[in-house]
Amino acid sequence: MAVALLLAGLAASTASAATYGAQPSGSSAIFFIDTTQWADIHYKVNNGGQLNIRMAVTNGRNQYTVGGLNAGDVVDYSFTYWDLACNCAYDTAWARYTHSGTQTPDAGSGTPDAGPGPQDAGPTPDVGNIVPLFNSGTAQEPATTQNTTAALITRVGDRVRDRHARESQYQAYDHYLGRYFENRTFWLEIIDEVAKGGSQIKVNLHTVYPHDGTNFRAFFRGLNTVAEYFHNGTFERVNDFLYTASVNFNAKEGRAIRVGDRMEIEAGVFLRQPVEGRFNYYGRALLYIVGTAGIVPFEGQGAVLDSFPLPETAWLGGRTTLNYPYSNEPRNRFLQMALNIAPVNAQPFVEGRRLHHTDFSDGSHSEPGNPLFTAHANKLGPNYISRSCIACHTQNGRGLPPAVNTTLGNYVVKVGRVSGTTVTADPFLGFRLQPRSTSGTPEADVRIASWTTSTGTFADGTPYELRKPNYSFLNVIPTNHSARITPQLVGLGLLEAIPETSVAALADPNDTNGDGISGRMQAVVDPETGQTRLGRFGWKAGIARLKHQVAEALNRDIGVTSAVFPTLDCGPSQQGCSGASQELNATDLDKMVRYVALLGVPARRDLRDTQAQRGETLFQNAGCAKCHATSLTTSAFHPNAELRGQTIRPYTDLLLHDMGAGLADNLPEGIASGAEWRTPPLWGIGLTAGVSGGEAYLHDGRARSLTEAILWHGGEGQAARNAFANMNAADRAALLRFLQTL
Repeated sequence: MAVALLLAGLAASTASAATYGAQPSGSSAIFFIDTTQWADIHYKVNNGGQLNIRMAVTNGRNQYTVGGLNAGDVVDYSFTYWDLACNCAYDTAWARYTHSGTQTPDAGSGTPDAGPGPQDAGPTPDVGNIVPLFNSGTAQEPATTQNTTAALITRVGDRVRDRHARESQYQAYDHYLGRYFENRTFWLEIIDEVAKGGSQIKVNLHTVYPHDGTNFRAFFRGLNTVAEYFHNGTFERVNDFLYTASVNFNAKEGRAIRVGDRMEIEAGVFLRQPVEGRFNYYGRALLYIVGTAGIVPFEGQGAVLDSFPLPETAWLGGRTTLNYPYSNEPRNRFLQMALNIAPVNAQPFVEGRRLHHTDFSDGSHSEPGNPLFTAHANKLGPNYISRSCIACHTQNGRGLPPAVNTTLGNYVVKVGRVSGTTVTADPFLGFRLQPRSTSGTPEADVRIASWTTSTGTFADGTPYELRKPNYSFLNVIPTNHSARITPQLVGLGLLEAIPETSVAALADPNDTNGDGISGRMQAVVDPETGQTRLGRFGWKAGIARLKHQVAEALNRDIGVTSAVFPTLDCGPSQQGCSGASQELNATDLDKMVRYVALLGVPARRDLRDTQAQRGETLFQNAGCAKCHATSLTTSAFHPNAELRGQTIRPYTDLLLHDMGAGLADNLPEGIASGAEWRTPPLWGIGLTAGVSGGEAYLHDGRARSLTEAILWHGGEGQAARNAFANMNAADRAALLRFLQTL
């Protein structure tokens, strides 16, 4: 096994025996120290300003990833950690890491080694016959940061905004205005010469349409209004698609700009008239730390909500993580583009969003002020569940169960006939029940007929109630079925980017360590290549790629065909359901995939809340993290620059786990039995009520609260469930408070 590793060596003092060092991973470097006690890293990139970060325990050691590095970049670093040998805080010596920009891949897989420590104590985890999605030969989009002899350069895409970031009274920052997909994206290029000993920072504004009178604001002030900046200038026109500005003075501090300065940036956008729809907009608020490449998520501190970098423990989605919200728009948290979106993806993102919101029957957009998309009208059906993606994925959040005896329009009800381990199509339904039709009588209907309730008590005597849905079918009653409610969409691109070896390292199908957890990898067939892939998406991890997930949903939920799935979902005895076509072309499918892949992940909130901090410890102690894995690092080989080499905190292992008879259905999928479910990620779960307008959890939406969701855990989750049930009320509240911060 090839391991590219630069060890700093043992700490100098005999009181400490912790090994620490740094390991390259594409455009990132993973810094580690082999202790599970608390640990802080102190580091400077290219002799820039020092950052001090609390590290996170990953795979049995503390790790922290520094991204956006180029070959030759230098990182000086040291650690402070709690040393059990002396029962004291210990400071290591400073060490220097020089980035190589490469890492030798494993033979045959193209996936980087995980580095030393518990996860690399032996051979690379075996992925069996699974073929990795990405390797060193995968074509990659350009990096969004660049290190030259003259400057650090950061490039980031953006879209227009109605108002400023902190104006809660308007509630008009996170939403989308009419015609948002026409000529209204742009990108910024931050050329940081201060990082290389120069005196200025130059910002270039690149547009897709001519602008007039564009504003450039820097260094947030917020004293008189929540939209006030110290530096208020304009971009000078270079040509119709390039405008430039520069700043060399930090008016916040009354001095020249220097490395480590917090420079918040906002662009004013004024489209050249005449233009259809509105012409004057704002950009989003972006925080750049002078001397450190890349945009960082920020939180507002103090009375004026001045921007400070969020601690990386809050970066649930790595650098895709969104700033803390201050515009009072809770329902829009899952609608935003990734904070680090690449210039090449800003326009495809909004065009993909338009398709996501398009009714494939009449071409209408779900939001007012937008024209018909006539090119995509009349593609619906003939059998379908919903007319658009957004009809099921409302606000891109979790679905809520409809009223009793109402057609399940935001569920997928998978059907089939089971013989041993083989599932065949239902003769009259295919593999999915589609309760609506563009003409004639629908193939069938399915509804929640009633709820069966049960009661119990916690160990402290507090009562609780659980419920379970009972389904009724009209026209065709399937032999086997599985009802799946709409999941949230954020973070899916990052889940696609997790290396197969990282998932394999978490798998323990035979429970060899005897902890009662036996997660195993789902194996699925790639519909385009026929290769065996790791299943990642869906409640039973039945799909490997986000492209396939989107294409399958279009086909089986809306009745829109593509090159990936050119034939409709039909049973062998079903009438009026046959033929092959490609109604959605590859370009439009790619835009839809990019939109979903590059949705920003909301940051973890309330990091300083002592109740939530205690709840996090209880979450670990109860064994929840054995399946809901805290931290993973994405592949260095993913095509999208935004998703490469990111340390993320999704709280999933992407593995199948037997969750017991209480959650089982009677329809297996791939190697998953009726009782096995993929661990759902927890990021964003605390925003469910605000986004969805209510709460519903688990695969069929039966749980009305996080408490109910935990109490339904059986099988491999039984021990964690029992630990929760045996807690006193204060501890249960603390654990729930922690989950609500995610």
